[in-house]
Amino acid sequence: MMKRVEIEDAFEADRIFSILMGDKVAPRREFIETHSSNLDMATLDI
Repeated sequence: MMKRVEIEDAFEADRIFSILMGDKVAPRREFIETHSSNLDMATLDI
């Protein structure tokens, strides 16, 4: 499936990528704790 990505989406994706892949643990942990309730565990590819 192809999905159109707007500039605003790219900025947000970069911000989230930086949080999740960055060197700082505290922002990553906070992000995961804040957004973990939104996950559908059945759809995770782990």
